[in-house]
Amino acid sequence: MTKILEILTPKLTGRAHIYRQVLATFASSLLSLAGGITFGFTAVLLPQLKTDTNFPYDEVYDSWIASISPLAMMMGSLFSGWMSDGVGRRMGQLILIVPFTLGWFIMGVANNNAVMLIGRFITGMCTGAVRANSMVYIGELSDPKHRAVALFWPSAAIHIGVLISHLIGKYTYWKTSCLLFTVPNILCFLILLFLKESPLWLLSKGKIDEGIQSFKEFRGEGESSEKELTSAIEKNKEKAEETTTFRDILDIVFSKPFAKSIATIVLLFIAVQWCGINTISFYAETIFEKTFGGDIDAFMLTIVTDSIRIIAAISICMFARMIPRKITFVVCSITTTVVLVGLILCLYLNPSGLVWVSVTCMVIYIGMASALTSISWSFVAEIFPAKVRGLGSGMSSAISFVLLFISVKVTPEIMYKFGEQVMYASFASVTLFSSIFLSFILPETNGRSLQDIEDSLYKKKPAENKDINLATLENAAK
Repeated sequence: MTKILEILTPKLTGRAHIYRQVLATFASSLLSLAGGITFGFTAVLLPQLKTDTNFPYDEVYDSWIASISPLAMMMGSLFSGWMSDGVGRRMGQLILIVPFTLGWFIMGVANNNAVMLIGRFITGMCTGAVRANSMVYIGELSDPKHRAVALFWPSAAIHIGVLISHLIGKYTYWKTSCLLFTVPNILCFLILLFLKESPLWLLSKGKIDEGIQSFKEFRGEGESSEKELTSAIEKNKEKAEETTTFRDILDIVFSKPFAKSIATIVLLFIAVQWCGINTISFYAETIFEKTFGGDIDAFMLTIVTDSIRIIAAISICMFARMIPRKITFVVCSITTTVVLVGLILCLYLNPSGLVWVSVTCMVIYIGMASALTSISWSFVAEIFPAKVRGLGSGMSSAISFVLLFISVKVTPEIMYKFGEQVMYASFASVTLFSSIFLSFILPETNGRSLQDIEDSLYKKKPAENKDINLATLENAAK
């Protein structure tokens, strides 16, 4: 036994930094899982409220109970960017966990629609805030070789959270479910207490010694790690010694590269949020019943599609290092469009005894659109410069959730007024046109360090002064 320990100890010690990356990714993904629960809960909450004699149900509030969370997510995302850049990526998550947990308790004791909306608003706001924070935290501490895989796990966790909310919410009284849904938040809080802050954030704030220690704990001391650390220190040393003014932030925010990054993000999330995949999470049973009538069990199809979303997200994680994300995104977009067209034709022609064809189209659509979601969010933590990475990620999340709010609010009206065929046609059209534009402007970031990506996107012009330092580099990229 002693000899075995002597052999294993150096190997385990040498891989300790990898385990810390995994643990940090797991902790942040727990918050994404909690966000997925927020997404999916209304699909099973609203049917329970209809039959709960102790709750004053009013169908007028249905769409607001569902859509107020995406609206709050937008507000939380904007707040999150400033918090992430100000207090840190890890500390930002720790702070946000407190109101996130409180929001579920408020919903758990709600006895009227007003209190329910308050709880939904708080959990939605925290979902939006932690989404950006956790993605940036994972992106900054992960090895470039593993970062693509790590950044996909929060998206997979969201899908798992949706499935958990549907299962627990279906078979458990809704007030009990609200209390159970605090568990991921509490577990994440406990894990983050034992982890360090993002090394790149520490270096950007001039905390060189802390940054080096954190970097080595998360990335080890190999040759490639030392090279990246040296580059990061050199790039941040002068910047850390200066005070970042509001004018500096404005210079970056109004620069052409930043505008291009925001435009890219807008198109990404138009494709993702208006292809309908996330909206279905809010109204799964209702949409499936409307689409397929009584030919299938709507709840069972909901669970099947939830499972498919998880499988799709995990598959993307497994092959993330081997597949170019830009090409994969475009291929998935085109496939999503084609399958939606097939679903529309099946619903229009309504061939007798061939409902399985429509269900198959729906299943493939769910899988492809879920892949789009995972890929799109992986870009958020990569295409903004370090100085405003939190702000950029927060703005990106806000854009995403505004688009989701619009989709969640208007989709039921489109479905009931114009029919499900028009609804799916809208999803297909948006997906197709956004993917065409993205095929020209979406960057390929797989396997590249964050500094390399920043340098390529925010490079200075040749005519600029060669002695320009990093603090003004982004200002010059206008």
